[in-house]
Parts: sequence; structure tokens; C-alpha cells
Amino acid sequence: MMKICQVVPYFPYKEHLQGHPVENGYHIGGVERHVYNLSTELAKLNHEVTIITARSPNHEYLSDITDFKVIRIPIDLRVYSSPVSFGLLNLTLKEFDIIHAHTPVPFAADLVAIKNLKEKKPFVLTYHNDISKDSGLGKLISTVYNSVFGRLLLNHSDIIIATTKSYAIHSRQLRKYLYKVRVVPNGVDTKRFHPKLDRNKIRKKHGISEDAKVILFVGNLEAYKGCEYLLSAFSIVAKEINDAYLILVGKGSLESRLKQIIMKFDMKNKVFFAGYVRDNELPYYYAACDVFVLPSISEYEGFGIVQLEAMACGKPVIATNIPGVREVDKKELATIHVPPKDKRALAEALLTILKDEKLAIKMGNNGRKLVEEFYSWPKIARTILQLYEKALAL
Repeated sequence: MMKICQVVPYFPYKEHLQGHPVENGYHIGGVERHVYNLSTELAKLNHEVTIITARSPNHEYLSDITDFKVIRIPIDLRVYSSPVSFGLLNLTLKEFDIIHAHTPVPFAADLVAIKNLKEKKPFVLTYHNDISKDSGLGKLISTVYNSVFGRLLLNHSDIIIATTKSYAIHSRQLRKYLYKVRVVPNGVDTKRFHPKLDRNKIRKKHGISEDAKVILFVGNLEAYKGCEYLLSAFSIVAKEINDAYLILVGKGSLESRLKQIIMKFDMKNKVFFAGYVRDNELPYYYAACDVFVLPSISEYEGFGIVQLEAMACGKPVIATNIPGVREVDKKELATIHVPPKDKRALAEALLTILKDEKLAIKMGNNGRKLVEEFYSWPKIARTILQLYEKALAL
């Protein structure tokens, strides 16, 4: 049995898993759920897992997860929305066999790495994606962070896990540390996400007929996700397929802008904002769709776990061919890759799948086989355990 410490800036409360947004500044996305699923699997294998993370300001009103020990440190300040908890420097790491930290949100992994300079525990880092902003103060802060804290963190790490080889090679920060990099992809719960779910449950909820064509997006409604281009592409699709609909699952700062675009294209009755959905309801959204789309346009998207969830449910996928994202299905067995920001290419890919049911079924079946072979959580957890053992032997 190993005593494993997982370090992550945020970590879900039970309310997050039930689909309730706790607050705008306490973000639970793909990385946080990755750590939750990995920790759950490690605990099933009888390892002792402890989570070190930031505490929500609403902590006293929330219910904590009890499957493993969770230590939540109060947030002292925020730097460009990233939480800084100086209490991390007061923790003792002596009881742990290994430290496994996760980026990209800064400072949690960095402060624990600084603490570990003295205690010298084996340190594994999963580098989910680069920290980068396009302009202004955000660009300045990310540049300073990468040249100081980010460099210290990468230097301190015994093993760096990247979720794809292509992202590691193209990453501006990781390319100098490829000798430390090992590739382990994200995983998906193939029992929770599967092809036999009721496809009409969500359709009935939104008043969509059984025969209609449904396109699905799941993710934060932020600029890097490319939803503006998805809406432009959908406007083309809707002109050719009268009973086509688009469902957007998630919330974010771009929501009002997206609603303006919908009004511009007169698609108010064609596009549904589902907002946050409960964890037990999310698989049914995948079941309801005919095709899933990940239109991300930025290196801030390092993998796209939602692709795996769609494939696990037997759905064809359209994704942009950016590093990391495109490596999930390199042979395009279940995916059509399109250039980012290309609304016409995206529209053509959507029409190709929506007009060819046999192709959609074939791609969906291929996707299910792909996740069963390469992306199940038990397989991912065992691979990471092997890296822990290597780190312990260094």
C-alpha cells in the first residue's frame, strides 16, 4: 500500500458532483474531475489517498467527499483568479510515500514543491496544459509565472506526466523537459458512460423529437472552447437540416455573447443552454446527441476529456486538430478533425455525420472500442502506479 498525496488547486465537493455550481471562483472542470477519478481508482486498489486543495469560501455550507482524506487550505489571496494558499507551506509531507501534483492553475503545485525542497519526497507532476494568456495583465503574469515558479516546478519534478505526446512536444514549457516526460492519457468511466442509455430522456426535457438531429457541446463557455465558431457552423447546418438542434452544457463568461450570436442568426428555438448538469444526468446528454463537438481553438485545451465521454457513449466526435486534442483518436476512427476557427469545415463535418447514419453508427462503435482498449480508468490508474514505483526507485 502506498500513501499518496494528490495536490490540486480545486477539488469537488459533493455538491459539484450533484451538478450544483458552488461559486464562480471555485472552478471544477476536467482537471479536477481527473484527480477525483484517479483518486477513486487508487483508493479501490487499497492505496491511502490524501487530497490537498484549496477551501471554498462557502466551505461551511458544503458537504465534503468521504471516499478519501481531503485537506482543504483557506485561500489567502488570488492572483488573476488563481488561488494562493500560504498554509500549504505549513503542511508536513513526511507521512506520504509520493507527491502527485497537477497543473495548470498556478501556485498549489508550486508551493508544495517549495515545501518539498526540504523533505525531498518523490514528486510526480501531471502537466495538463500550458499556462498562457493572450494579452494584457494576464499575459504578463503568465510570462512571469512560467519563467520563475513554473521553471522551479518542472525542475523539481522527478517525473512529468503529459496526457499526449504531441502536446508535450508542442508545449513551450515542456519541450525543454522531454527527458522527464512520460505519456499517460486521461481516462473515462466506461461503466458510467455507455451506449445503452436512454436517448430520449433529455430530448423530452428540452422538447426535441426522437427523429431530430442533435449536436452536443460540453464544457466551460469560455473563448478558448471555440463556441462562437460552433454557433456560426450550426447556422449553416440549420439551413440544410430543418430539425437540427444544438445543446450547450456548461456555463461561463461567454454565455451572454453566445446568446447575442443566436439572436443574430435567429436560432433562439434551435439552441438550448443546459447550464450545469448533475453528474448522474450528464451521460444522458451524450446519449441524446447524434454527434458531439469539441471546437477548441487554443493550447489551453490540452486533451479534451469530453471526447472520451462521448466515445464511451458510442457517439461520433468532431474535434479541432490542435496538439493534444487530435492525439486522442489519431487514426480518426471515431472522429473527424477540422482546423480551429474554420466554421465551414466544421459545418461540413457536421453535415457529413448527420446525413449518414451508417457512418455515425460505425464511428460510434469505433469510439466505444477505442476507450475500452486505451482509456478506461483502471488501466490509467495502473499505469500511473507504475510511474510512482519508478519515482520511488530514483
